[in-house]
Amino acid sequence: MEDFYLTIPYGLLVLAGGIIGYVKRRSTASLAAGIGFGGLLLAAGFASLRAFQTHSISYLALTLETVCALVLMVLMGWRFFKSRKVMPAGLVAILSAIMSGFYIYKIATREHHVISVSSV
Repeated sequence: MEDFYLTIPYGLLVLAGGIIGYVKRRSTASLAAGIGFGGLLLAAGFASLRAFQTHSISYLALTLETVCALVLMVLMGWRFFKSRKVMPAGLVAILSAIMSGFYIYKIATREHHVISVSSV
């Protein structure tokens, strides 16, 4: 499975979560984090999609996706343990842990989307 299939929806969820946090609680920190991390994830997801369409790989996109997921996992995990609130901190921490695992798996197995063509 290609990383952009999961990264683009993940980025949209992070972005939407930041906007919802701002609307509900007037949290500018939530808005900034949502726009920052969501925007970075969306940019990386679309860069990965573009690389896929040209039969290449974007190591920069995969690295950026991994770093964003790891940072969100740590920050929101710490926030969850501090507050014990499942929404949103626990949910984002768990989702980010899953995404971190996925990205690390992609890096470790060197799976990439270069399509090999064999001659017949």
